[in-house]
Amino acid sequence: MKLLDTVVIIGSLSPSSALHENSMRHLNGVSSNPDMFVPMVSILEADLVMKARGYEFEERRSSWRALEYNIPVEKIIANSIFSINNALSLQEEGMDYFDSLITSIALEHRAAVVTTDRAIAKVVETEW
Repeated sequence: MKLLDTVVIIGSLSPSSALHENSMRHLNGVSSNPDMFVPMVSILEADLVMKARGYEFEERRSSWRALEYNIPVEKIIANSIFSINNALSLQEEGMDYFDSLITSIALEHRAAVVTTDRAIAKVVETEW
């Protein structure tokens, strides 16, 4: 199983980003790859990032409409109580809140995370 980190969603939104090409490749694989999923927490964090970067409501809305095609609802995975408990341990060790939630899902499902994040890579298998 592979989980897409927030960096993939954000990278897909900006054609000028150095991460755009790889982000789009991974994002386009969600529908066709039965083992690729998007954590709900990646979606929430991406929306917060857009808001923090000053995206207007309509820009956020159009971004989510575009992403809706790439991320079908059945490919969204949520944290379990077990994974949230594991995330707390990762946070106690200094990991960022959202990174810990994504990493804890990966630990629970023995999944790799598609990311450039080094903190996540210290705990679980990653690829980019």
